[in-house]
Amino acid sequence: MSLIDDYHLLEIPTTASEKEAKAAFRRLARLYHPDKNPDTDTTEHFQRLQAAYENVNNAIRQGKKVNDWKPFSFTKENTQSSAAKNRYNNYSTSTDKEQEAFIKEGQRAYEEMKRNNAYQEKARNDAIKTARNTLNEKRLKALYEEAFKASKSANTQGYNFTDSQAQPDIPPYQSFVDDEEDSTHSSYQDSSYKHQEPISQPIRLDAAKAAFRVVTYIACFAAGIYGTLYWQSSFQETSESDKKNTTYISGLYPQFRIGTNYTLINTNLYSEPDSSSKILLNVPAQSNLQSIKMQGDWLTVRFEGVSGWVKAKNIGYGSSEHATQTSCVGQPGISPSHGELIGKAKGTSRLRILNQLPEHSLLTFESYDGQKPFSIYLYGRQSYAANYIPRGNYRLVLETGSLYHHACNQFLFNDTTKVILENVDFASTEQSLTLTP
Repeated sequence: MSLIDDYHLLEIPTTASEKEAKAAFRRLARLYHPDKNPDTDTTEHFQRLQAAYENVNNAIRQGKKVNDWKPFSFTKENTQSSAAKNRYNNYSTSTDKEQEAFIKEGQRAYEEMKRNNAYQEKARNDAIKTARNTLNEKRLKALYEEAFKASKSANTQGYNFTDSQAQPDIPPYQSFVDDEEDSTHSSYQDSSYKHQEPISQPIRLDAAKAAFRVVTYIACFAAGIYGTLYWQSSFQETSESDKKNTTYISGLYPQFRIGTNYTLINTNLYSEPDSSSKILLNVPAQSNLQSIKMQGDWLTVRFEGVSGWVKAKNIGYGSSEHATQTSCVGQPGISPSHGELIGKAKGTSRLRILNQLPEHSLLTFESYDGQKPFSIYLYGRQSYAANYIPRGNYRLVLETGSLYHHACNQFLFNDTTKVILENVDFASTEQSLTLTP
């Protein structure tokens, strides 16, 4: 890796000081230290961070200047004389061709790497599938042999055969035979017909019990797996529903309180910020009012020419028309943390997001393969590395705005949405994405 790559890996500008580089390394080390990520292997990335910090630190101490990489420009502008222009055009054409050949070679190598990774991934999945099928077959065979041995050892009473009759290979099993049939044992030697009838019935019962045991084991195993998955899904749905049913939090988002608000329920308008003070009037639910000032958990508002105090927990943000239009009624709740995953996603692909947007944003992954969409919440001007993206093709949608609403999974104000990438293929490789204003 070059020195400019080390600066990008530490997410600092090339003009950063030694103190800024140290602060950036400590922040990234807390995020990617292997002890902080027990479910994800971040050892290789952490080692890269250490090497990058050493290189950048040495470069800063030695006073090395690093120029940011700029894309090659295929220009043929010339303001020189005709002779100099011809020499310049010949040189520029040669340089352009070399640059184009270099780019094509890089693209070819990248496509070949993608094909090799896809082939290796397919071979790995096929090997895992074959190993699982073989293991299941061995387990089923072991269960059948165990059931057969158990039935054989459980047979404590055999049949009496004459010398002219051979004992069958399958051992007789009498656990399912009624007690009344014991009286027929004495007549087994009278005729061959009477001898053959009792033997066939224990044979069928032995096979039936062996099959019954195998089916019972498999059914119990499947029931255990189903019960575990059902409990996990129920717990996740419960936690998500509790998260969406947000309540009022004291002092939350005061910058959005001044201006147009609306009542969530029938609210009393008091003369003072006290529930025991005089009630001036009752404001119906879904009524717009003008908020003037916030004091603790009380708001100074004006409604139909009357000024007074209302409880902030009964007041929603924005107008009632806006809440009805967006279907976002109620308190918005605390905004998600930086890099919080909204939705279910479990994979091995990695994406490094270099975020330069000044406002908070929501990066949504819409799958072309039928998977459920999921989003990543990003703070302004803070980069993030996602290590859990499932393999597949996606469309990346970027949503920016202010005052995120948990129940609606969107921004209430200044909401803008645009598609930034179409048909992006994620495999078990690391990719980078830069978000710029």
